[in-house]
Amino acid sequence: MTQMLNELRRKRIGLIHEARSTLHELRAEAYNPNGSDTLSKELERKHDAVMRDLALVDLDIDEERSAEESEATRAAARPGMGEAITTTGVALTESDEFARVWSQRSNHAWTDDRGNPIRVLRPTERFGDQRASGPALGDTVRAMITGPRNESERRALAEGTNSAGGYTVPTPLATMFIDRLRSQSVAIKAGALTVPMTSATLAMARLETDPTIGWRAENAALAEGDPTFGRVLLTAKSLAGIVKISRELAQDTANAGTMIEQALSRAMALEIDRAAIFGDGSSNSPTGITGTSGINEVSMGTNGAVLNTDKMLDAIYEMLLDNASAPTAAILHPRTMIALQKLKDGQGMPVTLPSMLAAVPMLMTTAAPITETQGSATNASSVVFGDFRELIIGMRENITIQVLDQLYADNGQIALAVHARCDVQLAHKESFSRLKGIIP
Repeated sequence: MTQMLNELRRKRIGLIHEARSTLHELRAEAYNPNGSDTLSKELERKHDAVMRDLALVDLDIDEERSAEESEATRAAARPGMGEAITTTGVALTESDEFARVWSQRSNHAWTDDRGNPIRVLRPTERFGDQRASGPALGDTVRAMITGPRNESERRALAEGTNSAGGYTVPTPLATMFIDRLRSQSVAIKAGALTVPMTSATLAMARLETDPTIGWRAENAALAEGDPTFGRVLLTAKSLAGIVKISRELAQDTANAGTMIEQALSRAMALEIDRAAIFGDGSSNSPTGITGTSGINEVSMGTNGAVLNTDKMLDAIYEMLLDNASAPTAAILHPRTMIALQKLKDGQGMPVTLPSMLAAVPMLMTTAAPITETQGSATNASSVVFGDFRELIIGMRENITIQVLDQLYADNGQIALAVHARCDVQLAHKESFSRLKGIIP
């Protein structure tokens, strides 16, 4: 796997050199009084193609790095071929480990009410089955503003433009964009599963309580206690926003398409993370982990307190007490991460994290609020621990982009209205624990 990552990095370096070289040629041609418009356009197309390849390589690098991190985590929990170590330090045999892996795989063999299989994507798996040929999403959006520059852009626009001025992104482009978005999502890096939604709703079963199992004497009654199953419903909710861009920027810059795509995917990934982890269900948004009733919670105190490792371990313990798996990650604000790094012992030396806590990947996001109320404190934050494989993000493939060329025309700007649809649900509430009330 490392060899593949190194090859991708070498390819990326080569593409960067090629892009810079083409850009130098393009600039030289622009200052050439005898320059050719045909050559300039050809250089622009060449540069755009290189930047598109670079964006795809970046996506591959992100996925390969995520795969390596996942493998490293598994290796840390499975030190030898003959045994694996659980969070309680108990060695498992090879057969036990096989059963554990098989159980994890079978958990994702989902079917709908007709028995048809449902795709469930792990963080390293692609939403799109194949990559699209032709222009990338950002270049297609640029073509919507300035007009197509070549035949492939004309075909892409013809495929999705409608009379109302909207543009439904072709499915191959949409899935590539969703994969780029997913690669920037902290929740998905933590292990959240993605379910492509083929309709506006998707129902799933959820285990609410475990069955009762007990020993019995001959001719004695069996232990009674049925498992309780609940029903969770993914309902696609609209995620929309407006991005403004100057007409000159779209026309005159060689990498406008790449910048547009990066800006859109980064902003949407951040908002999906906020809703999936900290969403309260207000304003037609999804209800995230901290807004779901029934998850585990540990408080720093009535009016909050400075972070300490004991409370973090208490939060993990609440998960384990409910027979949940060990957390695949902890998600926190950068302020909280810095506070954790600054912890000192009685001699003023940096605190060494307990082994159980050190084994949990700490993922930062500014989507985590730092203005939560805890008693008299209004500047509190939380750390969310969880087996994020129990967090389900449902996503529709349809992405709609509208060019609003009149709304900001007095400023010489063009607005892009972007619409996507998704929802989040927890498959097992007890697999999450929130440590709340952390103050600076």
